[in-house]
Amino acid sequence: MPSSTLANPRTIKVGFLGFGTVGEGTHRMLSDNVDEIFRKTGAKINITSIGIKDASKARCLPSELFTTDLKSIVTDPKIDVVLELIGGEELAGEMVDLALDHGKHVVTANKELIAKQGSRLISKARKKNLDLHFEAAVGGGIPVVQALKHQLAGNDVIKLMGILNGTTNYILTRMEAEGANFADVLADAQKLGYAEADSTNDVDGFDTMYKIAILAAITFGKQVDLSDIHREGIRSIGTEDMHYAEVFGYRIKLLGICEEIEPDTLMVRVHPTMIPRTHQLAHVDDVFNAVWLKGDFVGDLMFSGRGAGGDPTASAVVGDLIDVCRNIVNEGDGSAIPYGEGMKSLPISELETRYYLRLEVQDCPGTLGQISTTLGRRKVGLTAMEMKSKVGGLGEIAFLTHVCREEDFVAAIEEVGNLDCVTKIESWMRVEQS
Repeated sequence: MPSSTLANPRTIKVGFLGFGTVGEGTHRMLSDNVDEIFRKTGAKINITSIGIKDASKARCLPSELFTTDLKSIVTDPKIDVVLELIGGEELAGEMVDLALDHGKHVVTANKELIAKQGSRLISKARKKNLDLHFEAAVGGGIPVVQALKHQLAGNDVIKLMGILNGTTNYILTRMEAEGANFADVLADAQKLGYAEADSTNDVDGFDTMYKIAILAAITFGKQVDLSDIHREGIRSIGTEDMHYAEVFGYRIKLLGICEEIEPDTLMVRVHPTMIPRTHQLAHVDDVFNAVWLKGDFVGDLMFSGRGAGGDPTASAVVGDLIDVCRNIVNEGDGSAIPYGEGMKSLPISELETRYYLRLEVQDCPGTLGQISTTLGRRKVGLTAMEMKSKVGGLGEIAFLTHVCREEDFVAAIEEVGNLDCVTKIESWMRVEQS
Protein backbone atom coordinates (compact mmCIF):
# COMPACT_ATOMS: atom_id res chain seq x y z
CA MET A 1 0.00 0.00 0.00
CA PRO A 2 1.52 3.38 -0.96
CA SER A 3 2.86 5.34 2.02
CA SER A 4 0.92 8.40 0.87
CA THR A 5 -2.27 6.41 1.31
CA LEU A 6 -1.33 5.57 4.88
CA ALA A 7 -0.27 9.14 5.63
CA ASN A 8 -3.46 10.61 4.23
CA PRO A 9 -6.06 7.87 4.51
CA ARG A 10 -9.28 8.25 2.62
CA THR A 11 -12.42 8.53 4.76
CA ILE A 12 -15.31 6.59 3.25
CA LYS A 13 -18.72 7.59 4.51
CA VAL A 14 -21.32 4.87 4.87
CA GLY A 15 -25.06 5.00 5.38
CA PHE A 16 -27.15 2.13 6.74
CA LEU A 17 -30.68 1.34 5.62
CA GLY A 18 -32.02 -0.83 8.42
CA PHE A 19 -30.63 -1.63 11.85
CA GLY A 20 -32.01 -5.01 12.82
CA THR A 21 -29.98 -8.07 13.72
CA VAL A 22 -27.78 -7.83 10.61
CA GLY A 23 -27.39 -4.05 10.86
CA GLU A 24 -26.34 -4.23 14.49
CA GLY A 25 -23.91 -7.06 13.75
CA THR A 26 -22.41 -5.10 10.85
CA HIS A 27 -21.98 -1.98 12.99
CA ARG A 28 -20.36 -4.02 15.76
CA MET A 29 -17.94 -5.68 13.34
CA LEU A 30 -16.94 -2.35 11.81
CA SER A 31 -16.38 -0.93 15.31
CA ASP A 32 -14.52 -3.92 16.76
CA ASN A 33 -12.24 -4.48 13.75
CA VAL A 34 -11.35 -0.89 12.84
CA ASP A 35 -7.60 -1.49 12.68
CA GLU A 36 -7.92 -4.70 10.67
CA ILE A 37 -10.28 -3.09 8.15
CA PHE A 38 -8.00 -0.06 7.79
CA ARG A 39 -5.02 -2.33 7.19
CA LYS A 40 -6.90 -4.12 4.40
CA THR A 41 -8.38 -1.05 2.71
CA GLY A 42 -6.22 1.97 3.53
CA ALA A 43 -9.44 3.78 4.41
CA LYS A 44 -11.26 4.94 7.49
CA ILE A 45 -14.95 4.02 7.49
CA ASN A 46 -17.26 6.65 8.94
CA ILE A 47 -20.86 5.59 9.60
CA THR A 48 -22.72 8.85 9.09
CA SER A 49 -26.42 7.88 9.08
CA ILE A 50 -28.60 4.92 9.99
CA GLY A 51 -32.08 4.68 8.51
CA ILE A 52 -34.75 3.06 10.69
CA LYS A 53 -38.53 2.63 10.70
CA ASP A 54 -39.20 2.99 14.44
CA ALA A 55 -37.59 6.02 16.06
CA SER A 56 -39.08 5.23 19.48
CA LYS A 57 -37.04 2.07 19.98
CA ALA A 58 -34.21 2.43 22.51
CA ARG A 59 -30.77 2.06 20.93
CA CYS A 60 -27.22 2.00 22.26
CA LEU A 61 -25.86 4.55 19.76
CA PRO A 62 -26.25 8.35 19.71
CA SER A 63 -29.73 9.36 18.58
CA GLU A 64 -28.36 11.85 16.03
CA LEU A 65 -27.09 8.93 13.95
CA PHE A 66 -30.64 7.70 13.28
CA THR A 67 -33.28 8.93 10.90
CA THR A 68 -36.60 7.68 9.59
CA ASP A 69 -36.02 9.59 6.34
CA LEU A 70 -34.38 6.88 4.26
CA LYS A 71 -34.29 9.04 1.14
CA SER A 72 -32.09 11.56 2.93
CA ILE A 73 -29.41 8.86 3.21
CA VAL A 74 -29.42 7.65 -0.39
CA THR A 75 -29.45 11.20 -1.76
CA ASP A 76 -26.85 12.64 0.64
CA PRO A 77 -23.89 13.80 -1.53
CA LYS A 78 -21.44 13.13 1.32
CA ILE A 79 -22.23 9.41 1.56
CA ASP A 80 -20.12 7.05 -0.57
CA VAL A 81 -21.65 3.64 0.19
CA VAL A 82 -25.16 2.53 1.16
CA LEU A 83 -25.73 -0.72 3.04
CA GLU A 84 -29.26 -1.93 2.28
CA LEU A 85 -30.32 -4.18 5.17
CA ILE A 86 -34.11 -3.64 5.33
CA GLY A 87 -35.19 -6.62 3.20
CA GLY A 88 -38.25 -7.05 1.01
CA GLU A 89 -38.57 -5.81 -2.53
CA GLU A 90 -40.60 -2.62 -2.90
CA LEU A 91 -39.03 -0.11 -0.47
CA ALA A 92 -35.57 -1.66 -0.73
CA GLY A 93 -35.73 -1.60 -4.53
CA GLU A 94 -36.74 2.06 -4.55
CA MET A 95 -33.87 2.96 -2.18
CA VAL A 96 -31.25 1.00 -4.14
CA ASP A 97 -32.39 2.61 -7.39
CA LEU A 98 -32.13 6.08 -5.82
CA ALA A 99 -28.74 5.29 -4.31
CA LEU A 100 -27.37 4.28 -7.72
CA ASP A 101 -28.95 7.35 -9.34
CA HIS A 102 -27.06 9.48 -6.83
CA GLY A 103 -23.72 7.78 -7.42
CA LYS A 104 -23.60 5.54 -4.33
CA HIS A 105 -22.02 2.12 -4.21
CA VAL A 106 -24.42 -0.43 -2.71
CA VAL A 107 -23.99 -3.52 -0.56
CA THR A 108 -27.15 -5.51 0.10
CA ALA A 109 -28.19 -8.65 1.98
CA ASN A 110 -31.54 -8.72 0.19
CA LYS A 111 -32.12 -12.09 -1.49
CA GLU A 112 -35.65 -11.28 -2.68
CA LEU A 113 -34.60 -8.04 -4.34
CA ILE A 114 -31.59 -9.57 -6.09
CA ALA A 115 -33.54 -12.67 -7.17
CA LYS A 116 -36.24 -10.50 -8.75
CA GLN A 117 -34.37 -7.39 -9.95
CA GLY A 118 -30.70 -8.34 -9.81
CA SER A 119 -30.03 -8.23 -13.54
CA ARG A 120 -31.46 -4.73 -13.94
CA LEU A 121 -29.87 -3.25 -10.81
CA ILE A 122 -26.42 -4.75 -11.38
CA SER A 123 -26.39 -3.61 -15.01
CA LYS A 124 -27.38 -0.12 -13.86
CA ALA A 125 -24.53 -0.08 -11.34
CA ARG A 126 -22.08 -1.28 -13.97
CA LYS A 127 -23.07 1.45 -16.43
CA LYS A 128 -22.41 4.03 -13.71
CA ASN A 129 -19.07 2.43 -12.71
CA LEU A 130 -20.49 1.64 -9.28
CA ASP A 131 -20.31 -1.45 -7.12
CA LEU A 132 -23.37 -3.47 -6.18
CA HIS A 133 -22.44 -6.51 -4.09
CA PHE A 134 -24.70 -9.10 -2.42
CA GLU A 135 -22.62 -11.88 -0.87
CA ALA A 136 -24.85 -11.79 2.23
CA ALA A 137 -27.98 -12.52 0.18
CA VAL A 138 -27.03 -16.20 -0.17
CA GLY A 139 -25.73 -18.41 2.60
CA GLY A 140 -25.03 -15.74 5.21
CA GLY A 141 -21.32 -15.92 6.00
CA ILE A 142 -20.55 -18.64 3.43
CA PRO A 143 -18.35 -16.98 0.74
CA VAL A 144 -19.99 -18.63 -2.26
CA VAL A 145 -21.07 -15.65 -4.38
CA GLN A 146 -17.58 -14.20 -4.77
CA ALA A 147 -16.17 -17.67 -5.43
CA LEU A 148 -18.65 -18.22 -8.28
CA LYS A 149 -17.96 -14.75 -9.68
CA HIS A 150 -14.19 -15.05 -9.61
CA GLN A 151 -12.26 -18.17 -8.55
CA LEU A 152 -14.69 -20.62 -10.18
CA ALA A 153 -15.65 -18.47 -13.16
CA GLY A 154 -13.48 -20.47 -15.56
CA ASN A 155 -15.30 -23.71 -14.80
CA ASP A 156 -18.24 -25.10 -16.68
CA VAL A 157 -20.53 -25.83 -13.73
CA ILE A 158 -22.36 -29.05 -14.45
CA LYS A 159 -24.66 -29.02 -11.42
CA LEU A 160 -25.18 -26.97 -8.27
CA MET A 161 -27.20 -27.96 -5.20
CA GLY A 162 -27.65 -26.22 -1.88
CA ILE A 163 -29.13 -26.48 1.60
CA LEU A 164 -29.95 -22.79 1.68
CA ASN A 165 -32.34 -22.36 4.60
CA GLY A 166 -31.24 -23.01 8.17
CA THR A 167 -34.77 -23.17 9.59
CA THR A 168 -35.89 -26.05 7.39
CA ASN A 169 -32.60 -27.88 7.86
CA TYR A 170 -32.99 -27.60 11.62
CA ILE A 171 -36.56 -28.94 11.44
CA LEU A 172 -35.63 -31.89 9.23
CA THR A 173 -32.61 -32.72 11.41
CA ARG A 174 -34.78 -32.79 14.54
CA MET A 175 -37.53 -34.81 12.85
CA GLU A 176 -35.03 -37.46 11.81
CA ALA A 177 -33.11 -37.62 15.10
CA GLU A 178 -36.13 -37.64 17.41
CA GLY A 179 -38.91 -39.16 15.32
CA ALA A 180 -40.85 -35.96 15.95
CA ASN A 181 -43.53 -34.59 13.63
CA PHE A 182 -43.22 -31.42 11.59
CA ALA A 183 -45.71 -29.29 13.56
CA ASP A 184 -44.06 -29.96 16.93
CA VAL A 185 -40.53 -29.22 15.72
CA LEU A 186 -41.70 -26.07 13.93
CA ALA A 187 -43.27 -24.83 17.16
CA ASP A 188 -39.97 -25.44 18.99
CA ALA A 189 -38.03 -23.66 16.24
CA GLN A 190 -40.31 -20.64 16.64
CA LYS A 191 -39.75 -20.60 20.40
CA LEU A 192 -35.98 -20.76 19.89
CA GLY A 193 -36.03 -17.95 17.33
CA TYR A 194 -34.95 -20.15 14.42
CA ALA A 195 -38.32 -19.68 12.72
CA GLU A 196 -40.55 -16.62 12.42
CA ALA A 197 -44.13 -16.62 13.71
CA ASP A 198 -45.12 -16.68 10.02
CA SER A 199 -42.80 -19.40 8.77
CA THR A 200 -44.14 -19.45 5.19
CA ASN A 201 -41.02 -17.96 3.64
CA ASP A 202 -38.87 -20.72 5.12
CA VAL A 203 -40.92 -23.92 5.25
CA ASP A 204 -42.69 -23.38 1.91
CA GLY A 205 -39.40 -22.88 0.07
CA PHE A 206 -39.56 -19.21 -0.94
CA ASP A 207 -36.30 -18.32 0.82
CA THR A 208 -34.49 -21.20 -0.89
CA MET A 209 -36.04 -20.27 -4.24
CA TYR A 210 -34.67 -16.71 -4.07
CA LYS A 211 -31.20 -17.98 -3.19
CA ILE A 212 -30.97 -20.69 -5.84
CA ALA A 213 -32.19 -18.14 -8.42
CA ILE A 214 -29.28 -15.86 -7.50
CA LEU A 215 -26.75 -18.67 -7.63
CA ALA A 216 -28.11 -19.82 -11.00
CA ALA A 217 -27.84 -16.29 -12.41
CA ILE A 218 -24.22 -15.90 -11.30
CA THR A 219 -23.23 -19.39 -12.41
CA PHE A 220 -24.89 -19.37 -15.81
CA GLY A 221 -24.88 -15.66 -16.62
CA LYS A 222 -28.60 -14.91 -16.95
CA GLN A 223 -31.46 -14.31 -14.55
CA VAL A 224 -34.17 -16.95 -14.25
CA ASP A 225 -37.79 -15.84 -13.93
CA LEU A 226 -38.96 -16.96 -10.49
CA SER A 227 -42.26 -18.11 -11.96
CA ASP A 228 -40.30 -20.76 -13.91
CA ILE A 229 -38.77 -22.29 -10.78
CA HIS A 230 -40.56 -25.30 -9.34
CA ARG A 231 -41.00 -24.82 -5.58
CA GLU A 232 -42.17 -27.15 -2.80
CA GLY A 233 -41.74 -26.90 0.96
CA ILE A 234 -41.43 -29.44 3.75
CA ARG A 235 -44.89 -29.43 5.33
CA SER A 236 -45.80 -32.82 3.82
CA ILE A 237 -42.74 -34.69 5.17
CA GLY A 238 -43.72 -37.30 7.77
CA THR A 239 -41.84 -39.38 10.30
CA GLU A 240 -42.54 -42.46 8.15
CA ASP A 241 -40.67 -40.84 5.26
CA MET A 242 -37.72 -40.25 7.57
CA HIS A 243 -37.80 -43.93 8.53
CA TYR A 244 -37.82 -45.20 4.94
CA ALA A 245 -35.11 -42.75 3.92
CA GLU A 246 -32.86 -44.28 6.57
CA VAL A 247 -33.77 -47.83 5.52
CA PHE A 248 -32.91 -47.08 1.88
CA GLY A 249 -29.66 -45.28 2.78
CA TYR A 250 -30.75 -41.66 2.30
CA ARG A 251 -31.45 -38.48 4.24
CA ILE A 252 -34.13 -35.91 3.46
CA LYS A 253 -33.05 -32.32 2.79
CA LEU A 254 -34.77 -29.29 1.29
CA LEU A 255 -32.54 -28.55 -1.70
CA GLY A 256 -32.27 -25.81 -4.25
CA ILE A 257 -30.93 -27.41 -7.44
CA CYS A 258 -29.86 -26.00 -10.79
CA GLU A 259 -28.19 -27.62 -13.77
CA GLU A 260 -27.71 -26.64 -17.38
CA ILE A 261 -29.68 -28.85 -19.76
CA GLU A 262 -28.55 -27.02 -22.90
CA PRO A 263 -27.21 -23.51 -23.65
CA ASP A 264 -29.57 -20.88 -22.19
CA THR A 265 -31.79 -23.58 -20.71
CA LEU A 266 -31.62 -24.70 -17.08
CA MET A 267 -33.59 -26.92 -14.76
CA VAL A 268 -34.02 -24.94 -11.52
CA ARG A 269 -36.05 -26.45 -8.71
CA VAL A 270 -36.67 -26.36 -4.95
CA HIS A 271 -38.14 -29.35 -3.13
CA PRO A 272 -37.54 -31.95 -0.41
CA THR A 273 -35.09 -34.51 -1.73
CA MET A 274 -33.76 -37.86 -0.66
CA ILE A 275 -30.00 -37.63 -0.97
CA PRO A 276 -27.56 -40.54 -0.42
CA ARG A 277 -25.89 -40.67 2.97
CA THR A 278 -22.57 -40.84 1.12
CA HIS A 279 -23.08 -37.38 -0.39
CA GLN A 280 -21.38 -34.39 1.30
CA LEU A 281 -24.67 -32.50 1.65
CA ALA A 282 -26.20 -35.35 3.65
CA HIS A 283 -23.94 -34.48 6.60
CA VAL A 284 -25.00 -30.81 6.90
CA ASP A 285 -27.30 -30.58 9.91
CA ASP A 286 -29.18 -28.19 12.18
CA VAL A 287 -29.09 -24.51 11.13
CA PHE A 288 -26.05 -24.92 8.89
CA ASN A 289 -26.21 -24.20 5.16
CA ALA A 290 -24.09 -25.62 2.35
CA VAL A 291 -23.59 -25.24 -1.39
CA TRP A 292 -22.21 -28.14 -3.42
CA LEU A 293 -21.22 -27.97 -7.07
CA LYS A 294 -19.56 -30.06 -9.73
CA GLY A 295 -17.27 -28.19 -12.14
CA ASP A 296 -15.57 -29.60 -15.20
CA PHE A 297 -12.10 -28.69 -13.88
CA VAL A 298 -12.53 -28.25 -10.13
CA GLY A 299 -14.63 -31.41 -9.68
CA ASP A 300 -16.80 -31.71 -6.57
CA LEU A 301 -16.62 -28.72 -4.23
CA MET A 302 -18.64 -27.71 -1.17
CA PHE A 303 -18.98 -24.55 0.91
CA SER A 304 -20.57 -24.90 4.34
CA GLY A 305 -21.20 -22.74 7.39
CA ARG A 306 -23.81 -20.78 9.29
CA GLY A 307 -26.19 -19.52 6.67
CA ALA A 308 -28.15 -17.05 8.75
CA GLY A 309 -27.99 -14.91 11.86
CA GLY A 310 -26.64 -11.47 12.58
CA ASP A 311 -22.93 -12.21 12.87
CA PRO A 312 -22.42 -14.56 9.87
CA THR A 313 -24.47 -12.27 7.61
CA ALA A 314 -22.68 -9.19 8.94
CA SER A 315 -19.38 -10.87 8.07
CA ALA A 316 -20.47 -11.12 4.43
CA VAL A 317 -21.74 -7.52 4.38
CA VAL A 318 -18.45 -6.20 5.76
CA GLY A 319 -16.48 -8.34 3.31
CA ASP A 320 -18.35 -6.73 0.43
CA LEU A 321 -17.88 -3.27 1.95
CA ILE A 322 -14.12 -3.87 2.16
CA ASP A 323 -14.14 -4.79 -1.54
CA VAL A 324 -15.95 -1.52 -2.33
CA CYS A 325 -13.54 0.51 -0.20
CA ARG A 326 -10.55 -0.94 -2.03
CA ASN A 327 -12.03 0.13 -5.34
CA ILE A 328 -12.69 3.63 -4.03
CA VAL A 329 -9.18 4.01 -2.59
CA ASN A 330 -7.58 2.76 -5.80
CA GLU A 331 -9.93 4.89 -7.92
CA GLY A 332 -10.94 1.86 -9.92
CA ASP A 333 -14.15 1.22 -11.80
CA GLY A 334 -16.98 -0.55 -10.01
CA SER A 335 -16.48 -4.30 -9.95
CA ALA A 336 -20.13 -5.33 -10.14
CA ILE A 337 -20.41 -8.23 -12.59
CA PRO A 338 -23.64 -7.91 -14.57
CA TYR A 339 -25.70 -10.77 -15.89
CA GLY A 340 -28.47 -10.71 -18.45
CA GLU A 341 -32.08 -11.78 -18.50
CA GLY A 342 -34.00 -14.41 -20.40
CA MET A 343 -32.66 -17.69 -19.01
CA LYS A 344 -35.28 -20.41 -19.44
CA SER A 345 -35.94 -23.03 -16.78
CA LEU A 346 -37.57 -26.20 -18.04
CA PRO A 347 -40.79 -27.34 -16.34
CA ILE A 348 -40.43 -29.95 -13.63
CA SER A 349 -42.42 -32.40 -15.78
CA GLU A 350 -39.30 -32.84 -17.93
CA LEU A 351 -37.07 -33.81 -15.01
CA GLU A 352 -35.48 -37.26 -15.19
CA THR A 353 -34.54 -38.71 -11.82
CA ARG A 354 -35.34 -41.51 -9.37
CA TYR A 355 -38.38 -41.37 -7.07
CA TYR A 356 -39.52 -42.56 -3.66
CA LEU A 357 -43.17 -43.64 -3.32
CA ARG A 358 -45.09 -44.68 -0.18
CA LEU A 359 -48.54 -46.29 -0.41
CA GLU A 360 -51.18 -47.58 1.97
CA VAL A 361 -52.63 -50.77 0.48
CA GLN A 362 -54.90 -53.72 1.07
CA ASP A 363 -52.76 -56.41 2.69
CA CYS A 364 -53.77 -59.25 0.37
CA PRO A 365 -52.33 -61.45 -2.41
CA GLY A 366 -51.83 -59.78 -5.80
CA THR A 367 -51.46 -56.23 -4.50
CA LEU A 368 -47.76 -55.90 -5.30
CA GLY A 369 -48.24 -57.37 -8.76
CA GLN A 370 -51.00 -54.93 -9.67
CA ILE A 371 -48.93 -51.97 -8.52
CA SER A 372 -45.72 -52.98 -10.32
CA THR A 373 -47.61 -53.78 -13.52
CA THR A 374 -49.37 -50.41 -13.48
CA LEU A 375 -46.10 -48.56 -12.88
CA GLY A 376 -44.37 -50.57 -15.61
CA ARG A 377 -46.93 -49.57 -18.22
CA ARG A 378 -45.75 -45.98 -17.66
CA LYS A 379 -42.06 -46.93 -17.93
CA VAL A 380 -41.53 -46.68 -14.16
CA GLY A 381 -39.32 -49.53 -12.94
CA LEU A 382 -38.67 -50.45 -9.30
CA THR A 383 -35.24 -50.90 -7.68
CA ALA A 384 -36.02 -51.30 -3.98
CA MET A 385 -39.02 -52.04 -1.78
CA GLU A 386 -39.97 -52.21 1.91
CA MET A 387 -43.34 -53.32 3.24
CA LYS A 388 -45.10 -53.80 6.56
CA SER A 389 -48.53 -54.78 7.83
CA LYS A 390 -50.87 -52.34 9.53
CA VAL A 391 -54.05 -52.93 11.53
CA GLY A 392 -57.39 -53.52 9.87
CA GLY A 393 -56.13 -55.66 6.99
CA LEU A 394 -53.99 -52.82 5.60
CA GLY A 395 -50.33 -52.63 4.71
CA GLU A 396 -47.73 -50.05 3.74
CA ILE A 397 -45.30 -50.33 0.84
CA ALA A 398 -42.40 -47.98 0.08
CA PHE A 399 -40.57 -48.10 -3.26
CA LEU A 400 -37.56 -46.58 -4.95
CA THR A 401 -37.71 -46.36 -8.75
CA HIS A 402 -35.24 -46.41 -11.59
CA VAL A 403 -34.58 -43.08 -13.32
CA CYS A 404 -37.70 -42.00 -15.17
CA ARG A 405 -39.35 -38.87 -16.50
CA GLU A 406 -41.46 -36.96 -13.95
CA GLU A 407 -44.35 -36.64 -16.36
CA ASP A 408 -44.46 -40.45 -16.63
CA PHE A 409 -44.08 -40.95 -12.89
CA VAL A 410 -46.91 -38.56 -12.01
CA ALA A 411 -49.21 -40.22 -14.55
CA ALA A 412 -48.25 -43.63 -13.17
CA ILE A 413 -49.01 -42.83 -9.54
CA GLU A 414 -52.34 -41.33 -10.58
CA GLU A 415 -53.23 -44.69 -12.12
CA VAL A 416 -51.89 -46.54 -9.08
CA GLY A 417 -54.07 -44.40 -6.85
CA ASN A 418 -57.14 -45.63 -8.75
CA LEU A 419 -56.40 -49.32 -8.10
CA ASP A 420 -58.85 -51.04 -5.74
CA CYS A 421 -55.95 -52.51 -3.78
CA VAL A 422 -54.47 -49.04 -3.03
CA THR A 423 -56.25 -47.12 -0.28
CA LYS A 424 -53.98 -44.05 -0.22
CA ILE A 425 -50.91 -42.51 -1.85
CA GLU A 426 -49.16 -41.42 1.34
CA SER A 427 -46.24 -39.51 -0.16
CA TRP A 428 -43.63 -39.37 -2.88
CA MET A 429 -40.35 -37.56 -3.29
CA ARG A 430 -37.52 -37.04 -5.76
CA VAL A 431 -34.26 -38.89 -5.19
CA GLU A 432 -30.82 -37.47 -6.06
CA GLN A 433 -27.88 -39.67 -6.95
CA SER A 434 -25.12 -37.19 -7.85
